[in-house]
Amino acid sequence: MSRPARLFLLFLGIALAIYWPGLSGPLVFDDHQNLAPLKEWLAGNTSAWRVIFDNASGLLGRQVSMASLVLNVQLLGPDIWGLKLGNLLIHLVNGVLVYLLFTRLARAQAPVQGMGPTVIRWMPCIVAGIWLLHPLQVSTTLYVIQRMAMLSALFTLGTLIAYIEAREALRDGRRARACVLFFLTGTCTLLAAFSKENGVLAPALCAIIEFWIFSPVAGRRRHPLSWLFITGALILPAVAGLALTAAQAPFIVAEYANRPFTLGERLMTQGRVLWDYVGALILPYGPRLGLYHDDYLVSSGWMSPVTTLAAWLGWLATLLVAWYLRKRAPGVGLGLGFYLIAQALESSVFPLLMYFEHRTYLPSAGALWAIASLVVLGAQHLSSRMDHPRRIFSIATGALLVVLSVATSARAYVWQSQHSLLAQGLEHHPDSRWLRADIAQDLMFRNPPDAAGAHIQVHALEASPQESTRRLAGVWQLLIDCSTGKPTRPTSKALAFGGVANDIEADLLVAFETLGNGILNKPCVDMDASYLGREMAQVADKTSVPQTHFNVRRLRFKAAQLYVASGDADTAIALSRQADSGTREDAPIGAFLAELLIAKGRIQEARPILLRLQSQVPRDDATGQAILKALEDRSAATTHH
Repeated sequence: MSRPARLFLLFLGIALAIYWPGLSGPLVFDDHQNLAPLKEWLAGNTSAWRVIFDNASGLLGRQVSMASLVLNVQLLGPDIWGLKLGNLLIHLVNGVLVYLLFTRLARAQAPVQGMGPTVIRWMPCIVAGIWLLHPLQVSTTLYVIQRMAMLSALFTLGTLIAYIEAREALRDGRRARACVLFFLTGTCTLLAAFSKENGVLAPALCAIIEFWIFSPVAGRRRHPLSWLFITGALILPAVAGLALTAAQAPFIVAEYANRPFTLGERLMTQGRVLWDYVGALILPYGPRLGLYHDDYLVSSGWMSPVTTLAAWLGWLATLLVAWYLRKRAPGVGLGLGFYLIAQALESSVFPLLMYFEHRTYLPSAGALWAIASLVVLGAQHLSSRMDHPRRIFSIATGALLVVLSVATSARAYVWQSQHSLLAQGLEHHPDSRWLRADIAQDLMFRNPPDAAGAHIQVHALEASPQESTRRLAGVWQLLIDCSTGKPTRPTSKALAFGGVANDIEADLLVAFETLGNGILNKPCVDMDASYLGREMAQVADKTSVPQTHFNVRRLRFKAAQLYVASGDADTAIALSRQADSGTREDAPIGAFLAELLIAKGRIQEARPILLRLQSQVPRDDATGQAILKALEDRSAATTHH
């Protein structure tokens, strides 16, 4: 084993040690929603097959990731600690794959012209070690459901390594080996895509390697098959994406109706976001890292903020510099291309939320390769003017790795508890509505609940320029007062139910549903199920979000449940009909509607819904089948009677 490989083994051991304290931390954000099917499986209500293949997150289902979670639970048990350990092990494997990829890239083409064999041998180890030990990776590794991003990265890295090996085998005339490796490339691409949709970018990343690494020698033209692959995997998808965006394709633009920003605003903002990711790589200030970036300032124009235009001009200048250095430092262009292409789904036209650190998990490998190439280029110029340059650069590199390890260790300790995550988030992201709501919830879960403290947190949201954030503040104020048995405030009701809801994002919907569930269990002092059902239905009626949107339909469904509790079944039926799209996604709404119709003796209206549910409820869904059988039995009994 080479000395760089032995050093990288040490890096793996350090990573394991510094992440270990963070394994005892909590679930966060959408962990709860995405892991709910695992709980159903453990309770015997559904099958492992259904958990794996019935996942609704993402366009492709992410079956590989769900299968890994099922396997994780079988091997290590259902505890959060075991799930986080699984993530950490994947991170270590990814570190090895990044090292192997960098080794092959450096072997195929020196990142900087004139690099000596010693630097070529050590650079992949050092840069991969920086990637592995960087504090920016903590919020991916210790965020359980980001297993999806990590597995997609794992198989994408496998794709790239197999592709490089295949191209080298093809160049050397070993066609049989090349065919096997190309098959492995395709297999890994599919596994990456079915881990998370980012995996579909693997062919484009292979194309940038083809363009940059396997360029023809001087005086020769690129092979037509090489151009064909670059065109098919990189150029045509980019052109198609631009065309679909220009044509306002529904799968791209539809969800913007439920976002507080437009397509144009998102594109302008992402130029700044991409630089901020790079900034966090170069100067990672641990306390600013984390989960609560929903306070990220949206660009409303090229000069609002002024850094918007500067960011995009900066990217243009960076691309020009990379092209200028393509012969002297090809690693700069390769790393930059890798970084930007790997961000092409989540930092482009799709209506995703603006900023998440896990989005730069794999792309950061490309950014670090480009930065390292620039550093080596600069070191070449400086070394001739320095005494003992190798010793100085070695000490500086060692110091950098120590600093990163200490910073990552500190981040892992923060991730040990919900309290430390919230406390550090509040210090650096006071305008985050996710953070304020999480703190309020944490305060209300205490014994006794700290209602005054919770009110302080949500009160901070009332001055937000976003209508939906102010509405969220109102709903939370109602939640706090109702749960403590106090009269609700007119100002809270006005915030929660007044005006037009410009968007009903997931956190606002969950707050409404939580309020509704609370009143179904115990009415407020001055707000019963009838009142809340009417107000929620009016919010759904007046929203500017399309009435067919899933969140609007869920809001109507909760209003229908409240009307049933108040004894108004007819209004509940009408609301349920509006909420029910007839798809499998709305099977619970269909079952609720059928139950109401059967109770009213309207069997003929319920029968088509029951027939639909028979095809929509999976056979291995024990809970769903039990509900369906009970409805069918009641329908038959009512008909017979």
